[in-house]
Amino acid sequence: MSALPPFVADAPPIGGPKASVPHCDFADRIDQVARRLLGDPNPRHSSRDEWRYGTNGSLSVKVGGEHRGTWRDHETGTGGGVLDLIVRERGGDRKDAVEWLKAEFSDIAGRSEPAGERRIAAVYGYTDEAGELLFEVVRYAPQKDFRQRRPDGRGGHVWNLKDTRIVPYRLPETLEALALGKTVAIVEGEKDADRLAKLGIPATCNPGGAGKWRDEFGALFDGADVIILPDNDDAGRDHAERVAKSLASHAARIRVVELPDLPRKGDVSDFLNRGGTVEALLDIVEHAPPWRPKAVTRFPSIRYGDEDSAPPLRWLVKGLLPEAGLSTVYGPPGTSKTFVALDLALHVAHGRDWFERRTEPGGVLYVSGEGASGMLLRMKAWRQEKGDGTRAPFVPVPSSVNLYDEEGDVDVLIDDVKAHGAALGVPVRLIVLDTLSRMIGSGDEDKARDINMVVQRAEHVQRETGAHVLIVHHSGKDRDRGMRGSNALLGAVDASIEVSRHEESGICEGKIAKVKDGTAVAPFRYTLRQSVLGTDEDGEDITSCVVEPTDASPGESKGKRPLSATEKIALDALDEALLADGVASPTALVPQGYRAVHIETWRSHAYRRGIAEGTEEAKKKAFQRVRQSLQAKRIVGIDGDWAWRA
Repeated sequence: MSALPPFVADAPPIGGPKASVPHCDFADRIDQVARRLLGDPNPRHSSRDEWRYGTNGSLSVKVGGEHRGTWRDHETGTGGGVLDLIVRERGGDRKDAVEWLKAEFSDIAGRSEPAGERRIAAVYGYTDEAGELLFEVVRYAPQKDFRQRRPDGRGGHVWNLKDTRIVPYRLPETLEALALGKTVAIVEGEKDADRLAKLGIPATCNPGGAGKWRDEFGALFDGADVIILPDNDDAGRDHAERVAKSLASHAARIRVVELPDLPRKGDVSDFLNRGGTVEALLDIVEHAPPWRPKAVTRFPSIRYGDEDSAPPLRWLVKGLLPEAGLSTVYGPPGTSKTFVALDLALHVAHGRDWFERRTEPGGVLYVSGEGASGMLLRMKAWRQEKGDGTRAPFVPVPSSVNLYDEEGDVDVLIDDVKAHGAALGVPVRLIVLDTLSRMIGSGDEDKARDINMVVQRAEHVQRETGAHVLIVHHSGKDRDRGMRGSNALLGAVDASIEVSRHEESGICEGKIAKVKDGTAVAPFRYTLRQSVLGTDEDGEDITSCVVEPTDASPGESKGKRPLSATEKIALDALDEALLADGVASPTALVPQGYRAVHIETWRSHAYRRGIAEGTEEAKKKAFQRVRQSLQAKRIVGIDGDWAWRA
């Protein structure tokens, strides 16, 4: 048998221990099994070696290549081999799956009727036009399972349909209804067909359930008025589409009727069990539009006039960030971009309103390209200041993901997101990539081509996971020009938040630079409130900050001259140094509760930010001048070797 990929090898088998079976390479049966259980694959998402099923191709079946004979459900995170796929679709255990294989494929030995504690719950007879029995579908309980058998001519049964004529269910009754010009319903199972027939609605189905309709059945419905009632799942909708296409050149009218308020996998019997009446059903049918074949295209599309049937726009953050969208938070270095992104992410993980905007609760994956230490402190501060003692579905990933050079990184991220969603027990609704510079690899932020590659791969992550992807980015030296580098990212995102901080007041502001489908969004303002998390080995405070909303204005104080560009750089450098290396009240002159930092540490941060160019002496003099200027303006306090924000 082919070697299993890691996600299958590590997964427990479905249905318990492996059954004892005759020697047979079941992997070679995967395409036949998939056809019989699942029908035709989705051509938009499938390839020669991999068949994809479902509207979005979430079920993958490997029919070729190294991993032939395996499958993976990317929505649930489950997978396995051929027997596991049979158990997934038909229920029971692996022993039952082997019996099904024996019944379906003549070259697998054994034809005995399945034994065990199961009981036959119903037998559905399929007859020819004259009412002569051709074969039966047997439904078992309590574990729902179906088997097919045919008469052996001696009062017994053979548990396969080899050389048997296959016909629709209730064939004589269906042909009579068609001859009388009655509307005929096509459903997915015999139980539903019988239920409708008892209510006076002619109904039929094909044996084997979804995906097993045969094109030769179409000729029976020449000139007919047909309604198709699909089950409420992707398989049911795909089956309805297949039946409709088969009837397109035969039936006079076809309507595919999706019943309202059905549970997942629900059917017309569920509609009736929940209080639906025959009159209500007929009214829904009467107002259903004629079926039209869907265009087979590679890109999603909605026909004019079908706007109301399209799913409504859903929000991750109401009016700001759409579900399954792409956005960015950007601003100059040291202006609290990460604090804002983390605060938003943790509000989503806790299902709390964010700046008075409703969030859709869900799992969050925060990819921190700058490592774990700072992120863990910020998480701890948030939990201490805003947490309620409960755990939240929030997972930090202290690593960068290359969205430019390595497509493999993107695939690994997608698999990880799905694995975390399965482990958390909730869907991952938000993925944060912090920052773009850590995720672009060898790409150039200034080149639109390189940014477009990053955008395409971020959108691929978004499509495959269904999560919103938020990218944290820097603004350029000229803040009025927006994000650093190419503007291709701004053009691609659904929403963009520009973060800035007023140098004198310390008040931060999030300005909505772009929101594609929402209404106008006013800026939100906040401060960074310090949180003491403990003490280090030297007895000094370990601190971080949390976002604290405020109504205060970030405007400059009256009577004070604006800061020069050099002063702004120095002040940003001081804030950065205080956040990274500040010490609470190290001298008597440092106000109680204030953090201070060594001037040399401040100087190092200022040099890295480019406070001056030239020789070391020129840089030193420039820093000294700006330090004295900020002290004279009483923006910065100095005591010996220590500096702090006054």
